[in-house]
Amino acid sequence: MAGGRAGRGRFVACLLAGLGLAAGPGACTDKAAPEHVADQFAEAYFRRIDREAARQYTALGATEMLDREIQLIRSVHAGGPAADNAASDVTVRRRGRSLRGDRIRFDYEITARSEAGDLVRSADVELARIQSAWKVVRVDVRSR
Repeated sequence: MAGGRAGRGRFVACLLAGLGLAAGPGACTDKAAPEHVADQFAEAYFRRIDREAARQYTALGATEMLDREIQLIRSVHAGGPAADNAASDVTVRRRGRSLRGDRIRFDYEITARSEAGDLVRSADVELARIQSAWKVVRVDVRSR
């Protein structure tokens, strides 16, 4: 019975938060949900351009991809300045969700703004359940 009351209490809190009457937008975020994992990865990888932070959300091929990128970045920038202002010029929007077997795919639109104009790319971020947690296992970025 106690689990039922706790579940109802969380539902009411989430409903109130959704209406702007309580806790705030982050209060009901399920950090284990595939949407949350994909969004956190996209924020770190595309918007902040922080490969190290993005790596924690990956497994399999996506981890290997990031390891190669991190090594390449280290060898190219060896002690040089980081891309500190990148986040202010990049927006990331989740556009859709689809299933691919037992995996979940999220489509993102990434827009990088510059004086030369906007550069828009589409990204396909695929997640799989690895040891009971959702992880990004494949990333595909393409021109629009």
